[in-house]
Amino acid sequence: MIRILIFMLGMNIIITNAAALAVEAPWVTGTARSADDGIFLYREFHYLAPTTELLSGRIEYIADDERVIARKQIDYSRSLTAPAVEQTDLRSQTRFFARYADNYLQTGFQRGGSALESQTLVPSNELVIDAGFDPFVRSQWETLRSGRSAGARFYVPSRLESVRISITPVDRQECAQAEGDILCLLIRPAGLLRVVGWFLEPLLLAYDLESRRLVMFKGTSNLANDDGRPQSVVILYEYADVQVETL
Repeated sequence: MIRILIFMLGMNIIITNAAALAVEAPWVTGTARSADDGIFLYREFHYLAPTTELLSGRIEYIADDERVIARKQIDYSRSLTAPAVEQTDLRSQTRFFARYADNYLQTGFQRGGSALESQTLVPSNELVIDAGFDPFVRSQWETLRSGRSAGARFYVPSRLESVRISITPVDRQECAQAEGDILCLLIRPAGLLRVVGWFLEPLLLAYDLESRRLVMFKGTSNLANDDGRPQSVVILYEYADVQVETL
């Protein structure tokens, strides 16, 4: 039996059935600011998924005027690292999804009023989709903590393709915006992608060494700005006091 104890706002909420977990208060809040000038852009409110691990199953993106500008749903029932996901930008109606159908993944991307583009994928152990990157990092924790690199194929919705990436520990100062004892990771395309010019902006992620939780993201946001253009952001994450006990 799994008992999840959630301590929030000074109240103890005990939920004895993890499969039926439903918490209305967010367990993670991310604050996104411009990487160029530090101007506030939006907040992310993460709500727990019905899993025995602490993972986000629903995310709402909120602008400074309290508008909900985007929503995301994530389902880890088939895979922690390649979950089913659907995200919609409510401003432009740009959306992407990855859905399981039998032993395949049906993926799609639609920019505003343009035609839907889709692709069928065969899942593999090295495929990482969207928020599945977080449990993937934890699965490689000992390798990364020891200073060695790890690799994966990360799915890029706007390209309808997966990209080979390398995840490399770098000096803590590269993640200077994050506080405390952290593991700073550089994520970038690997191998020939740099040669052929298909270059995605490198990302920097900071993980707390003790909790192994993501505390900072720096790079291109998965949300465009109000004009539909990519934006480079720094996101700092704060966590509610959530603990999992196995009885």
